[in-house]
Amino acid sequence: MLGGLAPLTGDKEEDLLETALLEVGYHAEESSAYLAAHYHLASGGGRSRSSLALSLSRRLSIHESDAVKIAASIELLHNASLVHDDLMDKDQVRRGDSAVWAKFGDETAVCCGDLLISRAFLQCSRLTEKEKVGDCIQLLSQAIEKTIYGQCLDVDPRAWRHLDSDSYCQNVIQKTIPLLFLCFELPLAYADFSYPIELVKKAVTHFALAYQIIDDLEDRVIDEKVERSNYVSLLAQSMSIQDAESMAREKARYLIRQCETIEKRLPAIAIGILTPGIEQLCFKLDRLSKG
Repeated sequence: MLGGLAPLTGDKEEDLLETALLEVGYHAEESSAYLAAHYHLASGGGRSRSSLALSLSRRLSIHESDAVKIAASIELLHNASLVHDDLMDKDQVRRGDSAVWAKFGDETAVCCGDLLISRAFLQCSRLTEKEKVGDCIQLLSQAIEKTIYGQCLDVDPRAWRHLDSDSYCQNVIQKTIPLLFLCFELPLAYADFSYPIELVKKAVTHFALAYQIIDDLEDRVIDEKVERSNYVSLLAQSMSIQDAESMAREKARYLIRQCETIEKRLPAIAIGILTPGIEQLCFKLDRLSKG
């Protein structure tokens, strides 16, 4: 018997999103991939990407049902990347529970991630303005390709060991930026809203870099054990760990300030859209500084 999804929030759009994330599919009760996907999504998560897409969709007056489909497609892609990432890195725990590969096996984890990607395209194909579906699916595909490129760099120690910290930011960060940018790109494209694409990319890039560096500060020890790329580890090749961590924290603070400055120059409809995420980053950074 399948369990429930994440608890409903009381917000209609977010409740619809939870329902859309994994509706009953083909031979669901018999499919180990479906059971694994349901298990993974039921474990929760911040839903930060889908919240960002929903928030912008509201501002763009996109119909509620389409806003949910856009947000669900991005959230499904993000979760597919987590399932595959845990498998590749052999991380056994995700959100306090066993990672999909650790609970269901490697083969099922591959199929689970693939199923989530398939469902992302299904959600996008159901958008009501059919003449825009092709362009939206193309944006999804491009985001996946760019994420795969960044992930390939991330898991190849031969590629990242020879990078300096600046090159790391320009290369390995590619696994983080595409799906964050898609939270802007997909709603704006669907709404036919003209926007300064390079300025939006710049804001998202600064946000994503700060996010990645803070993540690397938290995960340095684990990353070094499995020979995974890490910003702090790269800095520590030429200084002490303490100095590297201090420099990484300062870099993250600088990037957050830059993101805040750039965000104020975005079209009025997008101003403040990253503020909740920025506040979360600042909270984590303050906690790391005190730790």
